[in-house]
Amino acid sequence: MTTQTQNETKIPSLKDVKAASARVEQKAREVYDVLVDASVKWAGFGLGYGRTALTTSARALERAAERLATLEEKLPKKAPDAPAEAQAAEAEANATPDPNVN
Repeated sequence: MTTQTQNETKIPSLKDVKAASARVEQKAREVYDVLVDASVKWAGFGLGYGRTALTTSARALERAAERLATLEEKLPKKAPDAPAEAQAAEAEANATPDPNVN
């Protein structure tokens, strides 16, 4: 059986503490680098997806605008004449009869 006494307990030296601290700092830098790399990759993915979504939306809006233009061209062009005729009919309806005509 082996028993330890206080005299046999090893106290780390300053050199050992500095070496352990350097290893911990190195691991912390590695973890930091991994997190930064992963974040940059996810940001790039998100920006690429957003660009694709906006491009697709713009194309869809362009097609919708073209269809509206096609429908506009197919409508009859009588719209400008109708207000003039309506004004003439309204003027006749609102005209007061001349009382001296009878």
